[in-house]
Amino acid sequence: MGNAITKEELTWQLAQMHEQGIGGVEQITMQEVYEKGNVPYLSAEYFDLVRHAIQEAKARGMEFSLNFGGPGWVIGGAWVPPEDRSQNLIPTALQLAGGQRFSGSLPTKVGTVPSTGQMPARDVADNDRLVAVVAGRVTGQRLEETSLVDLTDQVEGRQLNWDVPDGTWQLMAFWLQYTGQQYAVDHVNKAAMQRYCSYLGNRFRDALGADFGTTVESLFCDSFEVALIDNGIYWSDGLLAEFQTRQGYDLRRFLPAVWWDVGAITPKIRYDVNEFLSAVGLEAFFKTFLDWCDSNGVRGRIQPYGFPTDIIQGAGLTHLPEMEITPGEKDAVPWFDTRIGPKQYVASGAHLYGRNVVTVEAYTYLHWEPCRATLEELKIASDGFLRAGANKFYNHGFTCSPERDFALSRRFGAEMVISPPNVWWHYYRLLSDYVARCCYLLQQGDFVADIAVYSPLANQWTRDVRNARKWTRSFDWGALGELLLANGYDFDLLNDDVLQNHAKIDGGVIRVRSLEYRVLLLPNIESLPLETLLRIEQYARDGGVVVALERVPEYAVGRADYQRKDAAVRAIAAKMFDTPVWRRNPTAPRDYGQGKTYHIQYVIDRSDVLERHSSALDPFLNTLRRHVRPDFGIDFVRAELRANGGLSFTHRRLPDRDIYFVTNIQDRAVDMPVAFRVSGRPPSRWDPYCGRVTPLAEYQQETDVTWLPVRLAPYESTFVVFGDGPARPHVTSSTWAEIRRVEQGTVEAIARDNGTHWVTLDHGAETQVAVTGIPAVYEIAGQWQLTLVGRDFPPLVTSLARLVSWTDNARTKHFSGTGVYTIDFDLPDSYFADQLQLYLSLGVVGNVAEVELNGQSIGTCWMRGQQLAITAAARTGSNTLTVRVTNTLINRVAGFKELPPVPDHLVPRYGRGLPRNRSEARGVICFEPLPNSGLLGPVVIRPTKRVLVPIER
Repeated sequence: MGNAITKEELTWQLAQMHEQGIGGVEQITMQEVYEKGNVPYLSAEYFDLVRHAIQEAKARGMEFSLNFGGPGWVIGGAWVPPEDRSQNLIPTALQLAGGQRFSGSLPTKVGTVPSTGQMPARDVADNDRLVAVVAGRVTGQRLEETSLVDLTDQVEGRQLNWDVPDGTWQLMAFWLQYTGQQYAVDHVNKAAMQRYCSYLGNRFRDALGADFGTTVESLFCDSFEVALIDNGIYWSDGLLAEFQTRQGYDLRRFLPAVWWDVGAITPKIRYDVNEFLSAVGLEAFFKTFLDWCDSNGVRGRIQPYGFPTDIIQGAGLTHLPEMEITPGEKDAVPWFDTRIGPKQYVASGAHLYGRNVVTVEAYTYLHWEPCRATLEELKIASDGFLRAGANKFYNHGFTCSPERDFALSRRFGAEMVISPPNVWWHYYRLLSDYVARCCYLLQQGDFVADIAVYSPLANQWTRDVRNARKWTRSFDWGALGELLLANGYDFDLLNDDVLQNHAKIDGGVIRVRSLEYRVLLLPNIESLPLETLLRIEQYARDGGVVVALERVPEYAVGRADYQRKDAAVRAIAAKMFDTPVWRRNPTAPRDYGQGKTYHIQYVIDRSDVLERHSSALDPFLNTLRRHVRPDFGIDFVRAELRANGGLSFTHRRLPDRDIYFVTNIQDRAVDMPVAFRVSGRPPSRWDPYCGRVTPLAEYQQETDVTWLPVRLAPYESTFVVFGDGPARPHVTSSTWAEIRRVEQGTVEAIARDNGTHWVTLDHGAETQVAVTGIPAVYEIAGQWQLTLVGRDFPPLVTSLARLVSWTDNARTKHFSGTGVYTIDFDLPDSYFADQLQLYLSLGVVGNVAEVELNGQSIGTCWMRGQQLAITAAARTGSNTLTVRVTNTLINRVAGFKELPPVPDHLVPRYGRGLPRNRSEARGVICFEPLPNSGLLGPVVIRPTKRVLVPIER
């Protein structure tokens, strides 16, 4: 924040990161929060601090990335000359009565326009430049296209003399205005971007020397939070001439169609303008920045959304495409986040264009309150990102601050405080190691998906040119993402560029590099390029399966020859698709060449509750199942489930193995067989929590799939890896809790309960064994001793007969830190019989628990459902259990009476805090309800029994 930091603090903070398993940093300069002691961005002192940080990172083997602008995340800075700054094209208008001569000033009042929540519209100023003047006759609520007349050449200064024809006319002027946003560079002006990259890039390269391109491995551009003026569109000098060169006609006469309805031509002009701005943005911004990076030995990392460009194509161009949008964000979005939005677009672009590493800005605004997140919540959100295609994490975040304690009003508000002031920081390595193992595996091989969903961007481009940040989010995907992901189908979004220029049609398969798609979905598409529809028709004719959802296409896009192209689109759609005759019954497949086509309604639109079918009976899903088996198949009837609430997967394939990341993103455990669409390869479990690899001994192989029992606690995840190797003896089904191995004439099995258990082997033999001697679950109860010692909290030692949350007691409600529980208990001899194994379950914990039994460390619980093996530490008779529980920082912060001031020892250097973040920070004080804190239990010991079952042949 304002680069108010010393070299000594930088060294300490990087050492803290490294100790907790963080492998690199991204440095971004944000606004000042102190009265003094700030270091200006790009100053000599700033580069001295950056060089020091790079050397410290280098010494620890850490990567270093730099935000490419500042202060702040917008690409721009105070050095950008006025002529290179971001501009918008905005309209003004007035109505004229016909049959008279107009002699007067052009309209300069913007009037009342819809707000986008970005830059408020302002009237035209003296320094705003006129781009075009057009008039059109008003008929009803629209302008007559044939009446549009370009009057630009008749303007002198800002005065117009014009004989107005009969009727009511609208006179429109179009102006270039600078947005005034933080010196943002003009992203659609190639020359401006070249000057920007040369200036800033050369400053970094020259100042950082040999570390630039080695330790400094990438430059970062955040999502395009380049503000639009209300009712404006991105524009720049010279774009009218460039539009005519690229699109083949003069846009000036048709500019009204961007803002007003001018009849049938309106969506055609809007598409052309959007397509043009996408092409210009890719060339001016993406290519300029990435070419500079290539030439100087670093990689460009971009969040490629929020701009007029095709997100998929932008992600494909980027060396390191990055996603964000946190699963579970702001306590509003479900953890099982199946929305089709920026994450899906970015991952699809990476898959389609061959970008193997997809980075993620992780955890931004998981909660509105920056200090509420638990390690478990961060892990759940991580699983959502991993499932969506991310495989390299950048935490949001770590405020570089001279204050060691949490400075509520002097930190960045959207971060989740993954840094030393957080009370659970010393346990963060548990999560960082987990994420690192997951990312390593998910960077291997190629993504596997069967379903291609046509990207609706062209459809959206026909509707509006304004506010590009909303294009992906305003398209109504309904429940499509959940329908696919919850039922074992992963997918990519395919854009027009890939379908027209890169995809190969191979019978019933769309091939893009090593990717193979077997079904193509058209999601409520009204308009698309005729060239794309011809490729889709070819795919169906050659053996593919095409499913039109809700509607079939009716219109082509673009002004050129649009009447002929519209007719061609309607004719092809009429040949390809039937219309459902009954709303609850999809069409039967229409044979189309060697392929099949469907038109199915009430898939995206399920506003009628009767359209929300159970998974086993869903007409859309059964259509997919008819043509391609799920990659991760749940037998919903056998599992007695109407729907899957969060068990999900992602699949990557190498020549010698298949890797499945399996994650249970829901608050209920699962125990069910799942069909993995791999056969002939023996499976192993790769545990991302600890790195242990265990060959699996219970599975059943069929012709195309391998059935595996999937047993996961709430929010637990694992990897199942199918590798090349000889077939090994295994169990195909059993009633045991776990089958550990099959070898030397025996099956090693684990029982949780007494009784008869059976096992069936791969050669067909079945064996039953009666299990006895497993004692009951033992609850550890009695008098607990609890000691609390924390910041701003007087030491407390108390005795508890019942475990309750610290928040239930006014005395401990606002304690944040670690509480130490101890209890003595007697464990009977029956728990130490031969082959018994003991596991400790802590029940409800808020939030991290480190456990010792009889002085021996037995592990740490940081996810619900975790059990700790205690067989080696437990003893017959007297035992002492110690549990150190760490909660969340929000408890203490919510109890603040006032915002903490700058510590006295820092005031001489930094002065007092600035007031800019105080109102937002005060909103965290008195936050309710506070999360569970401490050990709530029940604390129990669960015995299991290891049994060697003889194999009968």
